[in-house]
Amino acid sequence: MRVLPILLLLSALAAVADTEPGETSELPLPRVLVEDGTLHLFTDYYPDMALEGGLLVVTGTSTANLDNPNVAQARAMAQKAAKFAAQSALVEFFTDLGFSKKDAETNAGYADEYGEPVFKSDGTLEVRLAIPLTGEGGLVEAMGLAG
Repeated sequence: MRVLPILLLLSALAAVADTEPGETSELPLPRVLVEDGTLHLFTDYYPDMALEGGLLVVTGTSTANLDNPNVAQARAMAQKAAKFAAQSALVEFFTDLGFSKKDAETNAGYADEYGEPVFKSDGTLEVRLAIPLTGEGGLVEAMGLAG
């Protein structure tokens, strides 16, 4: 049983207990690493990751090729790359919590797009993915804690 990751998850749940859907917690997620039963807590934070109303939300960023004459194709490619960047951040997060690489990739694959992609005038694009902390498909269930 992964006691330290469970404690981390419970602290994240406590941080969002008073937030409503669409409302972001003021507390960022500290970077952690569980290794040989020891929780290493770092002073930096997971970039582009937040807790919002019971969801773990991660933002992936990419840049569209502005030289591509087909704007729709450039945006679609950038959107796919931004989603991959967000999933990569989730894989890193799950791996740090002590999940195997395969389980981390599987859990990151369950993330759903959250909101609409944001296209900026400089060609950058942001995609947000979210995974619920509780309920069906949530992190509590993935960690084997669902009752």
